[in-house]
Amino acid sequence: MAEIRAECVMTDRFSGPGVHVAIVNYFTSGYLKVLVRQLIEDGARSVTVLDNSVDDAEWGRLSEIAEGVERLTLIRSPRNVGFGSGHNAILRYLCAIDDDAVLCVLNPDTRIERGCLRELAHAIDSISGDCVVSPVIVTGDRVAPVVWFAGGDIELRRGVVSHSGYGQVPPPFETDAYTTGFLSGAVLATTLRLWRAEAFDDGLFLYWEDVDLALRWKSRGVSLVVQPHARVWHEEGGSQTDFGERRSAVYHRYMNRNRIVVLAPHVGLASLLVGAGAKRTVGQLLRPLRERRLRGGIAELRAAIAGLLDGTREAAVKKVARWTIGRSCRYDDGLREHDGERAVTTVAVFAPTARGGHPEYVLNALTGVLDTDDDIRFVWPRRADLDVRFVSERINQPVAIPKQIPRSDLGSTWRWVWERSRPWRRHDVAFSRFLMRARDVDVVLLEEIQRFTLPFIVVLSKLLGKRVIVRLHNIRRHDYSASRLDVVDEWITGKGLQLADSVLVHTEGNSRVASERYRVRHLSVVPHGISSSSLTGVRRSGPPTYLLFGEIRANKGVEVLVDAFTQYVGECSLTIAGRAGHPTREAIEAGVARDCRIEWIDGFVEHDRVPDLMARTNAVVLPYTDFEAQSGVLHLAIEHGVPVIVSDVGGLGETVRSLGIGLVVPPRNHVALAQALTEMDDPAVNRGFRCAAVGARQSLDWRRIGPVLSSILRG
Repeated sequence: MAEIRAECVMTDRFSGPGVHVAIVNYFTSGYLKVLVRQLIEDGARSVTVLDNSVDDAEWGRLSEIAEGVERLTLIRSPRNVGFGSGHNAILRYLCAIDDDAVLCVLNPDTRIERGCLRELAHAIDSISGDCVVSPVIVTGDRVAPVVWFAGGDIELRRGVVSHSGYGQVPPPFETDAYTTGFLSGAVLATTLRLWRAEAFDDGLFLYWEDVDLALRWKSRGVSLVVQPHARVWHEEGGSQTDFGERRSAVYHRYMNRNRIVVLAPHVGLASLLVGAGAKRTVGQLLRPLRERRLRGGIAELRAAIAGLLDGTREAAVKKVARWTIGRSCRYDDGLREHDGERAVTTVAVFAPTARGGHPEYVLNALTGVLDTDDDIRFVWPRRADLDVRFVSERINQPVAIPKQIPRSDLGSTWRWVWERSRPWRRHDVAFSRFLMRARDVDVVLLEEIQRFTLPFIVVLSKLLGKRVIVRLHNIRRHDYSASRLDVVDEWITGKGLQLADSVLVHTEGNSRVASERYRVRHLSVVPHGISSSSLTGVRRSGPPTYLLFGEIRANKGVEVLVDAFTQYVGECSLTIAGRAGHPTREAIEAGVARDCRIEWIDGFVEHDRVPDLMARTNAVVLPYTDFEAQSGVLHLAIEHGVPVIVSDVGGLGETVRSLGIGLVVPPRNHVALAQALTEMDDPAVNRGFRCAAVGARQSLDWRRIGPVLSSILRG
């Protein structure tokens, strides 16, 4: 879950085989002071603790524990993301560790006996096939403990999970390892390969994560094993004792909610509410009234009822989605069996823009997928006025999207609102109507996001049994001004992204920002590609120039560039090429009047003019002031082997630094920008960046990006 911001206390990233330990902390630093020392002494290769407390004092206590402990890493979460999501964040942090290494998920309120980690790893090595191993977990008196967990079963019909031998004398150490039907989430050990294949469900937050995992593991043929040679002492509920009554309400809410969510797909919602599982449902619901050890029983009962209602609602929604998807899949399977052909994934693409850089990007991205060997076909409903160079014989492009009058041609804002408010003229409505008629579509790829309507398209697509993938080119709209409409639009966009099956961004930095802003779980990084194979050699004609290219918006930093260029004393001129509206237009005109070396090519630059423009460019300059996206102009420069100077905003700085293709300057800093212009004049520096840009062509070729997108589209 990319919304975790890794604020780490430094340790080493271990690689190779061994046992690594993951712990999620919530005000349990008192336990960890002892537990971490035990784990290090027992040979743990690394211990990674994610702090969910969101408390500076608790973080300080954890930092004191980490002082001098070489193999301990602390990760600070900006919010309490829950048990399962916390461990998933740790799993992503340990991405550099080999698949064969063992990861042990451990509760903080535990104490391990010497040799425990070695015995768990030995059990995994000695059992053939995939397996997950738990030690015998004891509780109570440290001298004469009793069993808390030594195996268990899930009785789906009654909706009951039981711990075998609970409260009894632990089995002898000499007992051989044995299989069981359920493993507790207090201590779980298996290879990172299996953890990465089946991790915790981010949607459960607390409780029943281990039951959900056990059911999924068993469906994959994974063995669930108890190893009596390993032993762990566990203080039951110890990780929750710091918050008493507040903890109790949370406990009852999520125990009731998640029981319904986890079990309903296996036994049916009706069985849990009125059938064989109803007795335990009622008992769990009324449990707060039976527990008199805490005050506030009414508040706990309300929390339990709220959890039950929430779980019932979510289970019902998922049941409808599964029924719809199953019906669609059965229909498609029948057609494929009838035709005797291999299954083909059909992707409907929403990208109604008729001209400019965006349809070119979409066409290149889809062509990159088609160049793979995967059985994917695209249906791209288009406007009738789509530029002919974006029309492909390899992609089905039915005319199904109506034309719209450009805002610049409408004059007043009210005319624009009226034009866009007519449902039959809206692009998203036309695309939705197309989806309802198209029975053979498996996946919906949203390459553009329309204002206020993303959740509608996502929900409709999912109800029609289609997976939904959203390409988030811009984390925030270019014209975002923090108005009330913008704030509402951003909130609605976030809800739509959360409902999607996958969200695609261009860089790791964009992924982190999108995760924090929209709390999206299913994020994938698919780099922006280039069409290096289509390049033709064009010789430089005319004096060298610095180039600001594209749609000239207010955030493009024209004023900063003009101020910087007036301080520049080199031989290059400055070319500003592209359309601009007020007040940006006035800033460009003022710059042209201020410095005779500045040239403005007013209006849209046609595609066939770009090579000549790039041929005499010393560097493309992108001095953006505010930007939360990736730039097509940046990749156009890479495509033509031209160096760049960019502001460190959005995905610009991250991309330029990683590829080594130019200079990165702070945003809104005309002094640093002027120095960069002078530095780029150095022939050796410029030549080095050009060589790096040529080298970047191969790694960013659409034929290399295509397989990445193809794997996501095929699920």
